[in-house]
Amino acid sequence: MSYLSHHHGSYWFQLRVPTPLVPRYSQFVRINLQTQDRAVAQHQAYQLAGQWLARFHAERLGAVPLPPANDLQLAPVAAEPVVAPAPVAATSTGGCSYDDLYAAWKRLDPDRDPTILREMRSMANLLKTFTGQSPDALQRADVARLRDHLGRQKLTRGTVAKKIGFVSTLLQAGYDAGLLPGNVARGLRVPKTQVETLVRRGFSAEELQRLVTSPIYTRRDRPEGGRGEAAAWLPLIALATGARLEEIAQLRCEDIIVDPTHGPLMRITDEGSGQRLKTESSRRMVPIHPQLIGAGLLHYADVVREKGHQWLFPELDPDHDGRRGANFGKWFQRFLRAPNGLKITDPEVVFHSFRHTFKTLCRAARIDEEIHDALTGHAATSVGRGYGEVPLECLVPAIRSIVLPVKFPVVQE
Repeated sequence: MSYLSHHHGSYWFQLRVPTPLVPRYSQFVRINLQTQDRAVAQHQAYQLAGQWLARFHAERLGAVPLPPANDLQLAPVAAEPVVAPAPVAATSTGGCSYDDLYAAWKRLDPDRDPTILREMRSMANLLKTFTGQSPDALQRADVARLRDHLGRQKLTRGTVAKKIGFVSTLLQAGYDAGLLPGNVARGLRVPKTQVETLVRRGFSAEELQRLVTSPIYTRRDRPEGGRGEAAAWLPLIALATGARLEEIAQLRCEDIIVDPTHGPLMRITDEGSGQRLKTESSRRMVPIHPQLIGAGLLHYADVVREKGHQWLFPELDPDHDGRRGANFGKWFQRFLRAPNGLKITDPEVVFHSFRHTFKTLCRAARIDEEIHDALTGHAATSVGRGYGEVPLECLVPAIRSIVLPVKFPVVQE
């Protein structure tokens, strides 16, 4: 669950209150996170969720003393209260380790994504080695020094905020578990001037021409890192659909569909084993562009299916977190830059640039923003757009109206 909603240009944290506690808190806790950056908001939301869920659990058990309801500061927002979270009082302090904090955090949700577990463990280790302090001896200045250290590593502001958010979440879990006297990282901000935001751009027509005339298509070269036919198909699918790398890499054969009414479709879902999505809005059906059909995508899917494979690109090998596109992405980055590859040295151009290019092509075709957001799985930016779905009857002609800047080669006869 994301715990996020978007209203009036800002992300909000929201959490349904357990029924027995509704008389005390109302039906929902809603807090304006005061950011338009989804990555920052997501980690703030997880931090708040940990605080509130721990509080609800403790209050229902009656395990710790809590302030009376009239001590909470309430303010009306859109007919629902915004409640300033009051932390659960610590029952003991001192003597805990970073392993203890990690274990307390993990207990809040034992089924977390392996990537999140690794990131939290990594930040716990970094906090320990960088500050040289035990958890109960940490000062706010220690965390601020770590924040500034990360900023000097030329990380984006969002990445620094994400890492400091992990630190705050870890310390809050320890506080809620009674292991720490407080959370010295709570509310620590990352200055906007601290780091520069890394800009991405789309591909130029000339760069795309270099791609489709590369030996991968003209001589059917299949570099080892490109993992067979994935080397040819993933870039073309990304350009013609705007899908994310991992969304394409985790496609199953059953996700390529020929609908009797709407024609060829690509299903992006997390229903199958080993599939995952970035956001709830990522789940979608995308009509397949005519150029992809002409390049032989449907025939390729039939061939892979007839061989008994479940994955559309069976040669892709998952990384340690189960991401099927991660290793491919590393190879493609080298292919972009290499003298015997595409020779694109601009750091603003990466695989994700296909998604930027697709959005530009949608605007060039004068497709409504609501339509191309539905095609790419972007979340609605207004309350009204959050209701209902964009029907395929609107998406099919939109895809067909997109003029791709290059002619796709035939990949599968």
